[in-house]
Amino acid sequence: MMQHGITMAAGERHQLTRPHIFVVNGESSFLNLMRDLLQDEEYNVTTTNFVPETLEQVIALNPGVLIIDLAVGKRSGWDLLERLHATAATVGIPVIIVSTQPAYLTQAREQAARYGAAGLLSKPFNLEDMLSLIEVALVSLHADAPA
Repeated sequence: MMQHGITMAAGERHQLTRPHIFVVNGESSFLNLMRDLLQDEEYNVTTTNFVPETLEQVIALNPGVLIIDLAVGKRSGWDLLERLHATAATVGIPVIIVSTQPAYLTQAREQAARYGAAGLLSKPFNLEDMLSLIEVALVSLHADAPA
């Protein structure tokens, strides 16, 4: 289902017990691939390339992990990280940062704690590396949750 730039996986609303992953990327083919791969791993998946409203979408959906491509629309990936960091409702959501740009990953690595980065991956990346980062992020999210 596509709504205001968001693609929600079929049946996602009915499967609230599955972890929810939100992927932001400028390439439809990457978004489709990530959705298919993560659904195969039993995750609920939301994808978007519509960055202007992404913060509001993240607040509304409250995903367990965000996967953000820093090369989305020039500075938009960075701007989104800044907005997520500055918003009380999203500051605790683990972020996995991906990029094809080594300079972006170097800068993100230097500021990883500031942005709540659970990991950084250079595209193309190994799916097992991505899945490992997601699992670690979800475990840390639940460990930090109040009892």
